[in-house]
Amino acid sequence: MTKLASLIVSLLITTFGYTAHADDHTEKNQAPLPMAIFSTYEIPGGGSPSAIQAALTEYLKAEEAAGYDDCTMYQHQFGAQRGFYTSCVFKDLDHFAEIVDGGPQPVTAEDDTQLFGAHSDHIVSMTSRGMTERSKHILFATTTFSPTMTYSEMVKSADLYYGVYEEAFARCNRYEHAWGPEMAFYITCGFDNYAAFSKSVKKLMPLFQEKLYDAALGIRTHSDDLLIKVMD
Repeated sequence: MTKLASLIVSLLITTFGYTAHADDHTEKNQAPLPMAIFSTYEIPGGGSPSAIQAALTEYLKAEEAAGYDDCTMYQHQFGAQRGFYTSCVFKDLDHFAEIVDGGPQPVTAEDDTQLFGAHSDHIVSMTSRGMTERSKHILFATTTFSPTMTYSEMVKSADLYYGVYEEAFARCNRYEHAWGPEMAFYITCGFDNYAAFSKSVKKLMPLFQEKLYDAALGIRTHSDDLLIKVMD
């Protein structure tokens, strides 16, 4: 196998990434892209958001100390689930195994109380990177496709969808399901404030009309959540 073929295979296998700007896209995507755990923690009725945030902050600090490369937390502002969204990054599944197998096993005290409501974990792979810093705000988009589509067809549709977001926001990452409760594709796009969000959306709508209105994407479900960073 030639060096070029080996590089292409490496990029196809490593599927959790950021897409950089056009001039440095190739250079940045030569390095293997990381994986992550996306987790959601619902704020239950009558629950205390500040208490949940404080508990999750301590938890994420412990996760970083255990070996994760980076953990961050966002809180719901607009969208479906009122809650907290966390992400912890790791290099690959070998790195993940070192962290989980090497750390202390969780012990729950008899009088311990769960503060959050519904909870989910998704292990994802990064396929494209355009956002290299943790933005104050992010658009978190989740898309699932028709079960009659092949995975290759899903990836092509996800790439097309992501390309429109990245062109409008210029700070977007794309992720794919690896392990977890749903076969989904994820996009995160950063923005500094809602004036910047409005400006990006004004770019996005014409792109949707031009590139996606007549495209047979096979989308089954889609949601957009607007989040604000509460822990870097």
